[in-house]
Amino acid sequence: MTKELPQLKFKLLLIGDTAVGKTSMILKYTDNKFPDTHIATIGVEYKTKTICTDKYKITLNIWDTSGQERFKSITKSFFRNTNGVLFVYDITNNKTFSNVKNWIKDSEMLGKFDSIICGNKIDLDSKREVKFNTLKEYGLKQKIPFIETSAKTGDKIDEAFKMIAEQIIKGRSDEELKKEFGTDQSEGFSLQKCQKKQKEGKKCCK
Repeated sequence: MTKELPQLKFKLLLIGDTAVGKTSMILKYTDNKFPDTHIATIGVEYKTKTICTDKYKITLNIWDTSGQERFKSITKSFFRNTNGVLFVYDITNNKTFSNVKNWIKDSEMLGKFDSIICGNKIDLDSKREVKFNTLKEYGLKQKIPFIETSAKTGDKIDEAFKMIAEQIIKGRSDEELKKEFGTDQSEGFSLQKCQKKQKEGKKCCK
């Protein structure tokens, strides 16, 4: 009889300027789709994907926030209960990389969570403005894992989300993980909260 894996839930947040490809990364990862035109995210959008490791079944609740400055307060509010953050920039736009540094600095005052830096759009390497060594140097200095991806081709997209999940798991014991991220917990994206809302005739929160 196959032993059922313990179930965990992680809340992930993608942060970065508008048009760096946050929405496209999520759609490629969860639905294997790539939008032909830029999708301007209004407020926050949310997708889910479940992955399995040797020891756990993990539901990733992936939140996408608009990078536009006028939505920054909304972005800050969604750091609450966040477990992992992917800071995303466009390798063809140096300004978006500089702004990632600002996002990281701002986030340090909002809570403690694991993070990675992701340079997107490597399919446009001929238009690159941010060299990989620049990312590497900054990532090593800040002690933040880093990766480059392409939401269009799917290159390294799976690896990016796997990387942030591994960061959350790393350094925590089985008991700590189950206590903090187990699906039977009452905070964050808990089953109890959803069931309670359903009994009240409300839609389950995502």
